[in-house]
Amino acid sequence: MYAKLVRNVVMYAPESEIEKSTYHQIQASRKFLFPNLREIYCEGRWEEVCLLLSPSLRRVVILEDEKFHSSIPAMFTFINALPKTCPDLRSLEAYLDLPSSALSSILKLQKLQHLGLEIVWSQESKHLSGISLLPNLRLLQFSQPCWADPDIQKFLPIFGSPEAFCALRELGFCASLESIANWLPSFISPNLTTFTAQYEGTWADNDEEHELSSKEICYGLCNTLAKHARSPSSTLRTLLFIGKSSDVSPAEVEAFQPLLELRGLETLVFDIPFNDFNDHTLIKWARAWSNLKTFEVEASKSSRDSTMITLFGVKTLFQLCPDLKYLTLAFDATKLDLVPEIPTTPSLCHGLKNWDITVSQVNSATLGPALAILNWVFLDTWHIKSRRFPMTDDMASEVLPYSLERIAAKVHPR
Repeated sequence: MYAKLVRNVVMYAPESEIEKSTYHQIQASRKFLFPNLREIYCEGRWEEVCLLLSPSLRRVVILEDEKFHSSIPAMFTFINALPKTCPDLRSLEAYLDLPSSALSSILKLQKLQHLGLEIVWSQESKHLSGISLLPNLRLLQFSQPCWADPDIQKFLPIFGSPEAFCALRELGFCASLESIANWLPSFISPNLTTFTAQYEGTWADNDEEHELSSKEICYGLCNTLAKHARSPSSTLRTLLFIGKSSDVSPAEVEAFQPLLELRGLETLVFDIPFNDFNDHTLIKWARAWSNLKTFEVEASKSSRDSTMITLFGVKTLFQLCPDLKYLTLAFDATKLDLVPEIPTTPSLCHGLKNWDITVSQVNSATLGPALAILNWVFLDTWHIKSRRFPMTDDMASEVLPYSLERIAAKVHPR
């Protein structure tokens, strides 16, 4: 009875294993061990998890476990069993080196909407091309192991069919910046709405002989996105650039210049350190992306010395982007000349719901003027939420003035 209630199973590769015969004995007592199972997350226990498959399954996430290399054949048996046993599978994430036979089985999952794969790729090009013809594929994610050959793009197929990726809306890569820039032209699709780039340090950062700098690589990647979105019918609305590790070098704001052509952007996230990100850049971006609803620029110690947004820039941002609802942006208000005076005009009209001001800087002398201009911007700042100042255990939302007072107290304790 209880087996019918199970919806999710998570299996790791523990030190002490359950005897495989136990699984077989349980399995022998019924056609499907968990007849209503919806999700499986598995790391290494392929022979056992294969017994859990059920037609009700909708999502599978599988990762290779370094301690269980001997079970690799069982892993392929597991993947090859999916089309027959789980024909209605909607989401498959297989972050391991798959042979062509396994890819061939994945192509039989015609109802797949979300596919995540690891790019190591000695696979045959025809099987990779087949991915583009999955009729319901809406989300495609690729990752690359840190040890993988950076020249993998030589093995990528060319998707020339007009039916390629006809349903794809979201595309994401997790790899080096070079790899992402090289892969993007092969996988970008006509109806793309969302693109995510999670990257580590570039090869150029550690290779003096590399022909291209990280700035040039990033510029090329952004230029590819801009070319794709120049069509009036472009649906690209969301871009996310995420630093996957602490060794990501600060990015140059000029590297993102091509993105200014994407006038329809609604969500833009930069979870990476910046060099020379200031009011001038912020205002230029706000003019280009006046339709923004979500805008996040993460502040970090590595970028703090060369990054200064003031309340002058913040005020202009709200004027130029009236539809902004979610904002992550720190400001520097440690000097009175960095805080604008309250205008005589009516306060701004906007729809901001959440503003994360973590690591913003004020002091006892500027707190009053800073709150005054923010009161003008928002009419009532008590309705604007923000995340707590760092180094506290509770990261829950709190009202903006209290956050500013905590920052001031942290900078100038009484």
